[in-house]
Amino acid sequence: MDPRPLTQRERRVLDALLSVDFDGVENLRCQAQDVVVVGACGCGCPSIDFQHGRGLGMAIRVNAAVLESYDGLFLYVIEDSQRGEVLGGVEWVGVGETDPDELPSPDVLDIQPV
Repeated sequence: MDPRPLTQRERRVLDALLSVDFDGVENLRCQAQDVVVVGACGCGCPSIDFQHGRGLGMAIRVNAAVLESYDGLFLYVIEDSQRGEVLGGVEWVGVGETDPDELPSPDVLDIQPV
């Protein structure tokens, strides 16, 4: 996949996930200004990756439950040997038989730092 800008919904969700306070959030907020999508899940869910090499030193920083459902998503970071902690992506966690085409609106998310 060629790198692409975030959709409006992806941008709104990322901004919402980074609106909570936790150690290192200021650095991640700065990175978010220029982040692009470099990958997506092959299953068709709305998960997006901001870095290649997903899963290398991955850590979850924010969980978000979708209100009135069992679905959710999380923001993860990866450790880069030269840049430190960098935005990794947003991972969808769905329990239904089908996944949505896009991330849910931020106003239906209960967002909590990990």
